Amino acid sequence: MLNKAASELLDRYADMLEINGANPFRVRAFRTAARRVDSLTDDLTELAAADRLESVPGIGKGIAGFLKEFVTAGRVAEHDELRRAIPDGVFEMLRIPGVGTKTVATLFHELAITGVAELEAAARAGRLAEAPGIGAKREAKLLKELERFRERTARHPIGEVLPLAEQLLEAIRRAPAVRMAAYAGSLRRMRETIGDLDLLAASETPAPVMESFVQAPEVTEVLGHGPTKTSVLVRGGLQVDLLVVPPASFGAALQYFTGSKEHNVELRGRAQRLGLSLNEFGVLEDASGRRRPCATEAEVYAAVGLPWIAPELREGRGELAAAEAAALPALLTLEDIRGEMHGHSIWSDGSAPIDAMVRAARATGYAYVGITDHSGALQVANGLSPERLFAQKAEIAQARAAHPGFHILHGSEVEILPDGALDYDDALLASLDVVVASVHTNFTQSREAMTERLLRAIRHPHVDVIGHPTGRLLGRRDGYAFDPETVFRAAADTGTALELNASPDRLDLNDVHVRRAVELGAPIAINSDAHDPSHFASMRYGVGTARRAWLSRAHVLNTLDAAALRAWLGRPKPRRGSLPG
Repeated sequence: MLNKAASELLDRYADMLEINGANPFRVRAFRTAARRVDSLTDDLTELAAADRLESVPGIGKGIAGFLKEFVTAGRVAEHDELRRAIPDGVFEMLRIPGVGTKTVATLFHELAITGVAELEAAARAGRLAEAPGIGAKREAKLLKELERFRERTARHPIGEVLPLAEQLLEAIRRAPAVRMAAYAGSLRRMRETIGDLDLLAASETPAPVMESFVQAPEVTEVLGHGPTKTSVLVRGGLQVDLLVVPPASFGAALQYFTGSKEHNVELRGRAQRLGLSLNEFGVLEDASGRRRPCATEAEVYAAVGLPWIAPELREGRGELAAAEAAALPALLTLEDIRGEMHGHSIWSDGSAPIDAMVRAARATGYAYVGITDHSGALQVANGLSPERLFAQKAEIAQARAAHPGFHILHGSEVEILPDGALDYDDALLASLDVVVASVHTNFTQSREAMTERLLRAIRHPHVDVIGHPTGRLLGRRDGYAFDPETVFRAAADTGTALELNASPDRLDLNDVHVRRAVELGAPIAINSDAHDPSHFASMRYGVGTARRAWLSRAHVLNTLDAAALRAWLGRPKPRRGSLPG
C-alpha cells in the first residue's frame, strides 16, 4: 500500500510540475519513477532504510530524497508547498477525457479556470475558443466530453470498488459475533461500474459490528450511524452502506439487495402468482400470514420453484425462464482458465522481464502464457522492430529452458494500421506462436473505415486474436465507431478469437457484445493484457464479465489445455466452430 501511495504521489507531483511549466525532463523523471515504484516487488520502507532507493532504475538522488521523506514523514514538504498553490478543482479537470496537463495549465494560468463547473461555464460562453491551443473545434469537443464526464463520475470502476469492498469486509468479519458478511448490489453482479456499495453482515448483536465498520481506515466520513444500518463515505467519494441482519434472514437480505431491480420485480411477480410475498426478511405466505426467514439465497429461489441463479445473471435478461426450463448455463469459473495469450514484458511497455512474467503466470496456476510485446509502429509503447522481435526469441528460449513443462508462446500484439494492414510482414507473423492484432491509433476514422480496418485484420490468415476490439478505456475514452454485427460475424466465419480484455481499465468487449459474439459463433479469448506480474490477478474481472454474458468454458479459447490450444493455433483459417469440446 505504501508503494502504491508513493507512486501516486510521484505522478501527482509530475502533474503539478507540468501545470506550472517545469522542465519537461524533470516531469518525465518523476513519471518514470512513479511507474518504477508502482512495479516494485520490494517494500519501499525497506529500500529507504537500507539506503538502496537509488539502486532502483529511474530513481536518482533527488527523487530518492523525495521518497525517503515520504517514507519517514508520510508527506513531502516540496510537494505540499506546490500543492497549496493549485486549487483542488484543477486536478479534477484532469479526469475529463481529452484534457491533459498542458490544457489544464492553459485553462488555469491563461483563463483563471479552477474547476469543472467554471470550465463548463466558460465553454458554453465561448471563452475557450480564443485560448492558446484550444480553438472553436476543441471547445465544442470539450463540451461533449464534459457531458460524458458528468455521467461517468456518478459511478466507480469495478477495479477500484472490488478490492475496497474486500478490505472493508475483512474489518467487518473481525467484529465480534459476525456470522457471515458479503457485498451485494451491482458489485456482486460484477457490473463494470458501481454506484453505491452495499455490504451485508449477519449478527445477533449489530452494535459492535457497526463500530468496527466506522473505525475502518478506509472510512473518511460517517453519513449516518444507526443500530442496523450505517452509511459512510470512503476514499474517492464512494458511499458504502452496511446493513446488519439476523443470521436467519441473511439469504433473503442478500438476494434482495443484490438485485437487479428488473430481476427482483420479475421474481416477486412470480412469487405473487404463487400466493407469496418476498422481501429482505424472507418469504411470507399470504393466506396464512406465516413468515419463513431464509438463511440462504437458495431457500428464496426454492420457495418459488426455481434453482439458485448466479448473481451475474440477475439482470432481467431471461434468466428466470431459463431457470424454470432447467436451461441455466454452467457458467465459466476462474478455475477453468488454463492460461493467457496476451501479455507484455520490458521489451516493450511492460514493467518486468520475461522470466518474471512467466513466474507470475505459473504462480497463478496457469499452464501457458503468451509474451506478445507491441510491434514497431507503436513507438509510444517501445514497440519491437522485426530485428528486436527476432532477438527476443533468444530470451524466450532461455525462459523455456528455465521452466520445463510450462508453455511459453512467443507472439506479438501487432498493430492494425489505419488501412487494415498489419505492422509485420506475413513471413514474420507466420513464425510466431500467437498473433494478437489490435488498434491503438487513429480512433477517429469513420464507422465504415474502422469496420473495414478490423475486417481486414480478422481475415488475415495469421491473426489469431483481435485485442480489446472496441478500444475503450472505462471512464476515460469511448470506443471507436464500427459495425459490431459485421465484425462479430466475420470473426465467427474465420474462426478468429475476439478478446475479452480483463483489465479493469478496459473490460473490452463488454458483456452485451460478448454474448452477441458468442451467439454468432465467435470464439472468445479472455486475457489480462498483463504489463506487470500483478496484473494476472485481473483475470477475475474478465471472468465476471464472461459470466454476465452467460459464457460456459466451451465458449472460451483459453480454457483449453496447452496441447489443445497449440493445435487450435496451428489450424489454418477459416476454422468456424473451432473450439474442441
